[in-house]
Amino acid sequence: MTSNKDIGSERELRERIAMHGKSIFDRGLTAGSSGNISVRLPDGMLVTPTNSCMGRLDPDRITKLDALGNVVSGDQPSKEAFLHHSVYGVRDDSQSIVHLHSTHSVAVSVIADINPEDVLPPITAYYVMRVGRLPLIPYYAPGDKALADAVAEEAKASHSLLLANHGPVVAGKSLDAAVNATEELEETAKLYLMLRNIPIRPLSSEQCEELQERFFNRQ
Repeated sequence: MTSNKDIGSERELRERIAMHGKSIFDRGLTAGSSGNISVRLPDGMLVTPTNSCMGRLDPDRITKLDALGNVVSGDQPSKEAFLHHSVYGVRDDSQSIVHLHSTHSVAVSVIADINPEDVLPPITAYYVMRVGRLPLIPYYAPGDKALADAVAEEAKASHSLLLANHGPVVAGKSLDAAVNATEELEETAKLYLMLRNIPIRPLSSEQCEELQERFFNRQ
């Protein structure tokens, strides 16, 4: 079991969630009160509150949930906290999750002819290293608990998911890793849309396998 010493004090984690939330918001990666961030704790998790703006998070009001999902402290949790529970339940190596409604990733999620098994081509080495395979989860209405089962099933094999007509859900071995992977996903989605009608030269399967063997487990 992961200890507080391994992941930092709860106070530090609250402040880092707020710091990353502001950075994400200030750079236009999420808008309004959309998106949420969580960090796993030995006895539950911290998650951003419902209807909160990522750019104005108060560390003291970030929600703490116990292992059963009950509120221990802070405001009421994001209504999408169940997505975070689903991923943590099948990924013992994940310590943080970022879910955004980032513009370019959402745009890619609604394209009719994308590959639902792996949405984006391996355009860059850093995409392969930080994101890896990106399956598309079919559309479910916001708050639909059936989404939890779909997310859990795909999260067993991939730490990065794209919800159709909704946005990415990305887990990482640390808060920094989850944020970095989410940002890499958004930038790659932007590149993909820019290159949509242009012949491209993605990395080969051999090149991708070499990158994953050398770097993927470090993320």
